[in-house]
Amino acid sequence: MHGRGPGRVLRRLGVILGLVASLGVLLPAAPVSAATERLPDLRSDRITDLRIARSPSGRTLLRFTTTILNYGAGPFELRGSRRSTGHTFDIDQVVYRSDGTTRRIQTTATLRYAGDGHDHYHVRRLATYHLWSTSGTMRDSKIGFCFFDTNPRYLSLPRAPSSRRYFQSGCGTRRSLSTRSGISVGWGDKYPWNFAFQYIDITGVPSGTYTLRAAVDLFSQFTESRESNNCSYVRLSISGSTVRVLGSGSSCITDYGSTPYAADAAWGLAHGLAAGCDPLLFCTYNITHREELAVFLSRLMALPSTTEDFFDDDDGTRFEPHINRAAAAGVMTGCGTRRFCGTSRVTRQFLAITLTRALNLPPSATDHYTDDDGISAEAALNAVADAGLIDPCGANRICPTATVLRGEMSRILRRAFG
Repeated sequence: MHGRGPGRVLRRLGVILGLVASLGVLLPAAPVSAATERLPDLRSDRITDLRIARSPSGRTLLRFTTTILNYGAGPFELRGSRRSTGHTFDIDQVVYRSDGTTRRIQTTATLRYAGDGHDHYHVRRLATYHLWSTSGTMRDSKIGFCFFDTNPRYLSLPRAPSSRRYFQSGCGTRRSLSTRSGISVGWGDKYPWNFAFQYIDITGVPSGTYTLRAAVDLFSQFTESRESNNCSYVRLSISGSTVRVLGSGSSCITDYGSTPYAADAAWGLAHGLAAGCDPLLFCTYNITHREELAVFLSRLMALPSTTEDFFDDDDGTRFEPHINRAAAAGVMTGCGTRRFCGTSRVTRQFLAITLTRALNLPPSATDHYTDDDGISAEAALNAVADAGLIDPCGANRICPTATVLRGEMSRILRRAFG
């Protein structure tokens, strides 16, 4: 009996030591749970107080009230800093964590000093407003937003403060070297209809049915828990000085989704044909300009870059590299000596000539139309007719001087390059 005792003790000790070792792996001495980020969730509240007003200069303005809401788990906070008043601000978003720490995210946002008597800095394009119909898509005139807590809306949300935490003074003044703007959880920042630049200029707009959309963070500059709920819209009837609401919603509808060009515009956006309009929109019924067509062809044809500068009237514009590529490839020509006329409208005859060059279309043996007889673009119009690119505008008619709108342009380019 005594001879077996030490062996049993050693075996038992080995088992105990093994258990202790395994427990040391399974049960850390000081377990710590990972901190979670409490992200904001920006939303655009419903658009209210719609009215038509006249400016002192006689312009017709569609005015309205909007509110930016934060329905998230944490505040929406931006901090700006600069070395001196001669420098621009760097803008960081501050994200708060559950353990009390924060994370700073560098953003592409920019600040601009407000020239509307407010004496503070605005975050450019934090929110954007667009109005559209078959007459085209129009954009607001607002510089930007100095945002802070103005209206408690959802104080039942976790961590929603009962009193405001962000104030107008955080937007800084002309001499400030730092700013701190924000919207607390459950709070909103309201912009009444009579604020400076809180309008869309509708001078000359015909009576009809329109859609007005307000969007927050359209350019995805900020980190949120959700990016798909940032819009609100109203359907309007505008007649003279009267505006009437026909309906409303909270989705980020587009200015092409319910048009005959929906599939063409979606194809265009997927292929980089967004130049000339804002994100999530296509400006479907807006005029196509020559500089935009240069961008479209440069991207669709993957035209190589060039060091040659063909024109003087495009210097410094974001379209210049694409215009030079199109000119170097012999696809597009200018409108005079070293002039491109980038903001001139694209007509059907100009587009026909351009596509004939871009696609190297063969001459046609058929005279398709009667309203182009004898004009310089007749051969090109017949060539694109053979290729089925441009739809006629009536029996044996092509309307060569008609303007090509962006929706139609996308349909034509989809046929040519899709």
